[in-house]
Parts: sequence; structure tokens; C-alpha cells
Amino acid sequence: MSGTHYKHVLVAIDLSEDNRKVIEKAVDRAISNGAKLSVIHVDVDLKDLYTEMIDIDIDNVQDQVIAEAKEKLEAFLAPLNFPIEKKLVICGDLSERVNQAVHDYDIDLLVCGHRQSFWSLLTSSARQLMNTVPCDLLVVPLQK
Repeated sequence: MSGTHYKHVLVAIDLSEDNRKVIEKAVDRAISNGAKLSVIHVDVDLKDLYTEMIDIDIDNVQDQVIAEAKEKLEAFLAPLNFPIEKKLVICGDLSERVNQAVHDYDIDLLVCGHRQSFWSLLTSSARQLMNTVPCDLLVVPLQK
């Protein structure tokens, strides 16, 4: 990594306790580079899941999901002793949303976690991001 100087680090987290390790790595990278740090949490877009259900007010439920995720994110980030530039809670496709944030906020390093298991070979978020993000990517292994 000699010669590389990051200006804006984005960390993608799912708010599970083992993601503390991921955010700590991101803070460490931001500190060592004198970079800004932003956080993104991408939740499921309920409209994609419930296309046939018309009795549910999906928009209302989605707003509630986002509000709850924002509260959880605030609580998750509270112990950090580092300023957060952007706190993004977004619904939709992980790869699309993260790539949009990378573009919109001039991110040059993305940090994410990866659970090492058989199933992750098929469904890994890190693998999706590896194949799409235009910036450097730091993948932090998480417990199985």
C-alpha cells in the first residue's frame, strides 16, 4: 500500500456485532490516511420482495424499516471516537447502492466484511462488490 493515500473511506456494514471489526479497520485506514470516513447500511427494498401484495402499505413499512435501521446505526456508531462524514441508510440492491455512494461521494477505499462459509461462495456480498466497485476494496474476514 505504499504510495496510496486515501481521501474518503466508505465502510459497508450490516449492523451485526461482528461488524465492529470491520468498522475498526475502516477507522484505522481513515486515521492512517487522514481521510474522511462514511458509513453505509443497505437494507432490503420491500417492494422487491412483495410485488404481489397490495393490501400492505409498502412505503409506510419501508419508512419504518429505514427509521429503525437509522436508530440502530446511530447506536452502533456511538462508541466510535472518530467523526463520520456521511451516515447512509439506503434500501435496494447492495451492489448498486454501494456503487452509487462510491460515485456520489468520491470514495477511494471501500471496507466491507465477509463471512467465510460454503454459502458465502454462492451469495457473498463481498464477491458482488469485488466485481463491481471502481475503487480499492478492503475485505475483512468475519467469524463463520
